[in-house]
Amino acid sequence: VHESLGVIDVSTLGKILVEGLQAAELLERLYPNRFADLRPGRIRYGVLTTDGGRIMDDGTVARLADDVFYVTTTSTGADAVTAWFEWWNAVWGYEAEIVNVTGALAALNLAGPRAREALQRFVPDPDEIGPDEFKYLDAKQLEVAGVPCLALRIGFVGELGYELHFSSPAGEHLWDTFVAAGARPFGLEPQRVLRLEKGHIIVGQDTDSESNLLVANMHWLPKLDKDDFVGKFAVEHFAEREERERLVGFTMEDD
Repeated sequence: VHESLGVIDVSTLGKILVEGLQAAELLERLYPNRFADLRPGRIRYGVLTTDGGRIMDDGTVARLADDVFYVTTTSTGADAVTAWFEWWNAVWGYEAEIVNVTGALAALNLAGPRAREALQRFVPDPDEIGPDEFKYLDAKQLEVAGVPCLALRIGFVGELGYELHFSSPAGEHLWDTFVAAGARPFGLEPQRVLRLEKGHIIVGQDTDSESNLLVANMHWLPKLDKDDFVGKFAVEHFAEREERERLVGFTMEDD
């Protein structure tokens, strides 16, 4: 992944569609950071917090159209996050529909310095995914090796990467296509080393049931000037207290 091209199956990620005239308003109240100002075709990282301001899940939110959002969750979080969204929407009554599409879609992450070059071999117009046409945190509908995909230019591993989400029956075909093109399959162990080098947290491993956004060193994420979001009252109180601990990254001088 650092030197050439790797591919990992990330089909276990939770995948949720949120659609409707007030979909943006719903996500704006569910998440501590902003999504109402997210432009169609762009992606933003998001962390969900409980009423008590504790971290419960994280993932990405891609805006596919003015009234359509594609939300990813942790691999074990799809059902809990779907229920969380539905619960709060029942309380607030926004005009938005929530559909868990995790089982219907497969996904793979193509990562490494050769990722763009490899992807360009299998799309009708290679220029469409050039560095200026498909920027970091862009979301784009692409046909890859004959398969309609939602392509997300994001990475959990620090290198150039593309997440491809597509109908699950096509999973083996796309996997075999990239492996035949020279992609080296990698699994969770190298992925976790790579994300540690990047400094990306894993909810439930780098956090526990008491972790909040400030303890997790994500002071930049909650937008406390928003009118409201789930857990805002608690986060405001955390911010007023003396900081006792913080998750940080460090480098060993010796191996």
